[in-house]
Amino acid sequence: MESSINTRPPVSGGPAIPGYGSGHGNGGAGGAKNPRRRNGYHPQRLLALATYNAQTLRTDEKLVELEEELSRLRWDIVGLCEVRREGEYTMILKSGNLLYFREGDHLSQGGVGFIVHKSLINNVVQIESVSSRVAYLILRITNRYSLKVIQVYAPTSKYSDEDVEAMFEDITRAIHTSRTHFTVVMGDFNAKLGKRSDNELKMGQFGYGERNARGQLLAGFMEKEGLFMMNSFFRKPKQRKWTWLHPNGVTKNEIDFILSTNRHIFNDVSVINAVKTGSDHRMVRGTLNLRIKLERYRLMKSTLRPAPIQL
Repeated sequence: MESSINTRPPVSGGPAIPGYGSGHGNGGAGGAKNPRRRNGYHPQRLLALATYNAQTLRTDEKLVELEEELSRLRWDIVGLCEVRREGEYTMILKSGNLLYFREGDHLSQGGVGFIVHKSLINNVVQIESVSSRVAYLILRITNRYSLKVIQVYAPTSKYSDEDVEAMFEDITRAIHTSRTHFTVVMGDFNAKLGKRSDNELKMGQFGYGERNARGQLLAGFMEKEGLFMMNSFFRKPKQRKWTWLHPNGVTKNEIDFILSTNRHIFNDVSVINAVKTGSDHRMVRGTLNLRIKLERYRLMKSTLRPAPIQL
């Protein structure tokens, strides 16, 4: 389902996103504007992607609070879970940043979205939702290369495994629609992957905690779609691994992940403790170095590698 808000003409030179520059809703741009900004994304600089379960962004005050917290961080795109706003909108906030969201299934609960730094708006070529739990955006890196960022909010333990499998099907649709050279899948998966087993290649050696049944389902999905769990490839202290605090105030689990079809593009994945908006989740941020020439060389090398001789 594509966002369909377009009540004002788009910003001059803006991306082909429905509703871009519309000013629809509180905090909108108030008309077509083209404020001075950095000239978009350049492959020479690092790209900061983050995922955050905000638990609610229903009010404008909560949005302002989140932007104030983000102003102290290095970030480019933040995927959002539990937005809890009604409808499906794309809007420009007073800050100049772009906000997209889609409501959840029941009484505005749940929902996913993105907030994109104003310096990257002209590089965003598409934002679309597959369901109330899965949305994606496509970011133009160069004329030939682009990055797809898929945001996920998985069913909690009160939902059936069939609901989880339906979410995986939605992610698969997002991956294989509008194919891009790089794909990142991130969000609150409500699953514990724990530490890798000996035969797992999609996990690094720095997992956290113990795997549960939902984690096993996620591990199988990662293997099927060729996704690496990037949290596990970077050594961090234990206090910088967990992403969710149980209501008992004691139990800490890692259930928010950044997955990628290409693990070599990540310089780091870290849990960010500095974002304080009243959520019991912590932000997870990945730093990407999209070295196009190196990726082109890797692709050529894999293509030209001779097939094994059958004896």
